Amino acid sequence: MGHRFAINRQQFAFFICCVLMVALIYSKFALSVCMIALMAISVFQLDTSPRLRFGFNPQLKTNLARVWRYRPYIILSIFFLLVLVSGLYSNDWTYWTERLRIKLPFLLLPFAFASIPAFSQRQYHSLFYILLLIVTFSCITVGINYWLHFEEINMLMRQGRPIPTPMNHIRFSLLVAFAVVAGIVLWWRKFYWRFKNERWLIGGLTLFLFTFMHVLSVRSGLLVLYLSIGFLCLRFIYRTRRYVLGTVVLAVMLALPILAYRYIPSFQAKVDYARYDLQQYLANNSRNYSDAERLISIKVGLDLGKAAPWLGVGAGDLKREVYAVYAQEYPDLSHPKMPHNQYVSVFAGTGFVGLALFLFALFYPLWYQGNYRHDLFVVFHLIIFFSFMMENTIENAIGVAFYTYFLLLNLNYFSGLRKDR
Repeated sequence: MGHRFAINRQQFAFFICCVLMVALIYSKFALSVCMIALMAISVFQLDTSPRLRFGFNPQLKTNLARVWRYRPYIILSIFFLLVLVSGLYSNDWTYWTERLRIKLPFLLLPFAFASIPAFSQRQYHSLFYILLLIVTFSCITVGINYWLHFEEINMLMRQGRPIPTPMNHIRFSLLVAFAVVAGIVLWWRKFYWRFKNERWLIGGLTLFLFTFMHVLSVRSGLLVLYLSIGFLCLRFIYRTRRYVLGTVVLAVMLALPILAYRYIPSFQAKVDYARYDLQQYLANNSRNYSDAERLISIKVGLDLGKAAPWLGVGAGDLKREVYAVYAQEYPDLSHPKMPHNQYVSVFAGTGFVGLALFLFALFYPLWYQGNYRHDLFVVFHLIIFFSFMMENTIENAIGVAFYTYFLLLNLNYFSGLRKDR
């Protein structure tokens, strides 16, 4: 009966993971419910034989041992502990406890994924197939809305506004970029659910999302998309020695942004605005220009970090200190921004010590036991690494969920491959 229950636990976890990907885009509440559900099936069990019984999971101690044995799970707690320890020298406890709440998944979810029986290769690929379908549906709805309000949205884009998306436009573009790469990998591995011809469906959806990324014209998403595909091309060339084909693909990639600027109005509007915005920043005219204000927010964070280089100002006091600098040095900017760079935020809040630990926790899962050999996992880290340069990704619940979910999904699958469980 224990074995049968383990299968049910895995199937339920698979279902929750599917719902969680929808919730990432559409519902913060559902996202929280999914995370709670993952923890619940790790801590409790529902026994249906011989009668319905509810109680604690008898494998709790075993699952805790799995967390310790598979070290990336433990290392992830550093993201939480950095904020926790910085409370010792933070005075704004309200903001500090808010940061702790947001970072709590780094402490709890590793245990949840360690308690789930490792996903099979088919389940692992199926989850990315479902991601491809969900993201495609979302992009179709975004595209229809853009088509219905074509002139209005293009005018707003010339003023620096993004195409409306069901979640933050930067994180949405990152999710689309990751779905494109997932589609490429699934297509290359000839994955399908039932019919072999599904491979061409996967290829068509991937091509659609790649094209739609240029319609969205979110620079963060486009940057990580091209970097990710470029990485896959270089790895393909290295593995197969097919230099001519790889070079042709890279050349086509370099030409695509030029073609997109010429033929896609939203892409052209975004590029023109970015050029104008940069000119305003260089001319010391930063008021109401999004890129210029982001650059100022990064400068403010760097200045705070330099003032307390070893331990920072405290993650709990970061917001207060940022606002104080804005009030003193940029009084004409009525809406202060937190540093639009995760590394700068960590440096300002916890100093060089915190930043070093942060970088260690970020890259450890990638290098642990050669995880860098897995294409999707490397691409995921490329996306996260560069997203951290362009925004403070894991300073909100959606960003934390995006990072922890896909990271732990991969680690769960890898642990099964190595029979570490």
